[in-house]
Amino acid sequence: MTQFLTQDSPIPPYMAFPRFLLDKDGLSETAKILYTVLLDRARLSQKNDGWSDEQGHVFIFFPIKSLTETMHKSEMSIKTALSALEKENLIVRRRQGAGFPNRIYIKYPLEALAQTDRNLSVRQIDSCPTDGTKTVSVTERKLSSSNKEKNNMKRTNTESKDERTAYGSYQNVFLSVEELISLQKVVPHYQEYIEKLSSYMASSGKQYSNHAATIRSWVLRDHPAPVKRTYECKEDESL
Repeated sequence: MTQFLTQDSPIPPYMAFPRFLLDKDGLSETAKILYTVLLDRARLSQKNDGWSDEQGHVFIFFPIKSLTETMHKSEMSIKTALSALEKENLIVRRRQGAGFPNRIYIKYPLEALAQTDRNLSVRQIDSCPTDGTKTVSVTERKLSSSNKEKNNMKRTNTESKDERTAYGSYQNVFLSVEELISLQKVVPHYQEYIEKLSSYMASSGKQYSNHAATIRSWVLRDHPAPVKRTYECKEDESL
């Protein structure tokens, strides 16, 4: 079921298409969409700590199997598109060792940052002031203060759900960036536990309300803290 878009309609989630890709005739449509997906994921890394290397370069993890499911493409198509993006110097892949996904670094042409829409409509000009004032959409102008508060609450709830990213072979382990970084610090083989949880939930149909907490509990179960022995004795007792 579809409906007409009105001024008060919430816009569905979307990824901005990088305008400079329109001039990349050597790239296939699959490669262009793949770059858009990778760039969208890189924005999350850019906003959170722990997702940049010693040089300050932002990276992401996005296994090929996950990309095939996200884009509904074959593994061969994804590999071909990744190679094409690498040839165009738009991404760099670096190996992290056996069993670990490659780090993917997203690159972009410097001239792309200067591209803007040359022909703006009257409404766009009204929404893009040049005097340094804050941009206010037409919809927000029409909302009363109470409606604004309700919209802000809905937006906050939606963003909190969208902050978690799917991991694992079956893309069913959901972790926020903070949870993933915390697991990296305290669990040496955290990726093995992510895969273990992903496979277990897919095969058993069991669900957990907090996947990070589940992984931590499994780690404690597999590696219990050593029991501290005391050698103190009470008065009139001997060891």
